[in-house]
Amino acid sequence: MTAWMENFVQNRLPELALGALFVAASVAVTLIASRLVNRLMCRLIERQKKVNSGSATILAFFRYVAVAAVYFAGFAVIVSNIPALSAGVNKVLAAGGILAVIGGLAAQEALGSVVSGLVILAFKPFVIGDVVRCVDTNISGVIEEITLRHTAIRTYENKRVIVPNSVMNSAIVENADYADSRVCVFLEVGVTYESNVQLAKQLLAETVAAQPDYLDVRTPDQKAEGVPEVQVVVLALADSAVTLRASLWARDNATAFSLKCAVQEEILQVYERAGVEIAYPHVTVLQK
Repeated sequence: MTAWMENFVQNRLPELALGALFVAASVAVTLIASRLVNRLMCRLIERQKKVNSGSATILAFFRYVAVAAVYFAGFAVIVSNIPALSAGVNKVLAAGGILAVIGGLAAQEALGSVVSGLVILAFKPFVIGDVVRCVDTNISGVIEEITLRHTAIRTYENKRVIVPNSVMNSAIVENADYADSRVCVFLEVGVTYESNVQLAKQLLAETVAAQPDYLDVRTPDQKAEGVPEVQVVVLALADSAVTLRASLWARDNATAFSLKCAVQEEILQVYERAGVEIAYPHVTVLQK
């Protein structure tokens, strides 16, 4: 027993201590390297976001690939330098065919999301920063992140909706920033039948055109032909109102929302000063 202890202390203990030190150093280097890579990628992503570059989406996607590669490299170095672990891994790899089938069936949905993420990355139906709406689920917001597995949408209530890439890849997505970020929203106003409809149309068009956020989208030829700057039409003759609809153009979705709110607030005062009555549902009872 004493001889075995002496042999262990003299031969095996230094080897085990050196191996433990190597493992600890490898783990530390792997963790530090992964944090550095992650921080570097995050800085590059933020820089690309500021210039509205589509590269931000590609970098955000491959950030996870780069971090995973660092962890895999660290794991491979540790395993290759520990004989016991290396032998165990070799046995696992020998049965890799069966394990691959089992793992593939178990991770079918996850792998499908990864493949869908690559498809989204390649064809770019949306990128980080785009304002989108999923037509099927009526989820609206800004694309905040595209990872290996999912897409994160920041809603207007500042909540995050996590959608698997496989769902986003097959969903019908309305993208307000695809190809052209300009947005047209409709503002409908109902005036009474007793009001001067032509005056109501004129005042509504002037109110919209006076807004600093309104975008004149007429071509030079249309301007030369005298096409109105703001299109206001009689949309419907309802039961209690003549419904007018104005087309409000803005440079992006957020500006269009603010523009619509500003016009609605101002048109109330404009109509009140001009004697144009905004309609509301009412019932007239006649007694005979």
